[in-house]
Amino acid sequence: MKKRNPYFDNAKVILIFLVVFGHILSEFLYKDRMISSIYLFIFLFHMPAFILISGFFAKGIHKPGYLVNVAKKLLIPYLIFQIFYTFYYNVIFQNGLSLSPFTPRWALWFLVSLFLWNVMLLLFSKIKYGLLLAVILSLMIGYFSHVGGFLSLSRTFFFFPFFLFGYYLKEEHFTKLTSKSNKVISAALMVALFALMYKVLPLDGRAWLMGKQPYEKMTDITLHFAWLARFGVYVVMGLVTLLFFTLVPSKKTFFTHIGPLTISIYLLHMLLVKLLHESPLVPFIIEHNQYWLLVVFAFAIMYILTRKPVLLLMKFVTK
Repeated sequence: MKKRNPYFDNAKVILIFLVVFGHILSEFLYKDRMISSIYLFIFLFHMPAFILISGFFAKGIHKPGYLVNVAKKLLIPYLIFQIFYTFYYNVIFQNGLSLSPFTPRWALWFLVSLFLWNVMLLLFSKIKYGLLLAVILSLMIGYFSHVGGFLSLSRTFFFFPFFLFGYYLKEEHFTKLTSKSNKVISAALMVALFALMYKVLPLDGRAWLMGKQPYEKMTDITLHFAWLARFGVYVVMGLVTLLFFTLVPSKKTFFTHIGPLTISIYLLHMLLVKLLHESPLVPFIIEHNQYWLLVVFAFAIMYILTRKPVLLLMKFVTK
């Protein structure tokens, strides 16, 4: 078995923390300018980076049985948690959600899209200029109003270029990024970009970072230029994702061992985040301006979901 590269485990752990933290922040948008800016900044790169890594590790796509194995690892957990979260929201929080296998609940869209990206990779990896075609397809698919949450198709097309780009990358491409000089430059650029976002970016622009909706539902720009706006989003996302990978530690850290556990954290964190969002802590934090607690909660959720009893339970679902 090939030895795990700590660089990729480090990246996955940082990214899953940002997923948890970002979902916690979603309940506090528009309550505080700094919180909203942090949320938008995270969404510039955390899913593109996660998806790019997924594409990097999809190099066995043309091996016999690979896609069947991917289907088992993704679709079975998806169906289990789709049922679980539907009943969880209905019974505990009376959300009145109907059970549908074709419209993913909350963050479960990633499992459906990840499977579809692997299916699409079978074709696009054999096409000359496949990456360019994937980008063009995403820019154009936004004009089709019926492409939305069904099977997470809108997000699937939106993020597929990152998956395909990751497939084409080699380990040495990541290694070349992580020099000390690059880290200093990247850190400075990240700070500058965040400061710029904090000052000028409209807080209602998050729909452009998620790829959930067709252009006609994003009324802040003329339809004729919507494809250009999406292309601009791709450029910024690509830049910030590059800066992120430059800053990832290359050697083993105190959290590297969590790398293989990210899928379990991803599947379960929604349970705890929902409990937090429905608790009296939310109005308390807003009223008393105690937003630092959100970082503590994110770490607490990470800690809880990496304990042995949780991992043993999840082993039966994700094996």
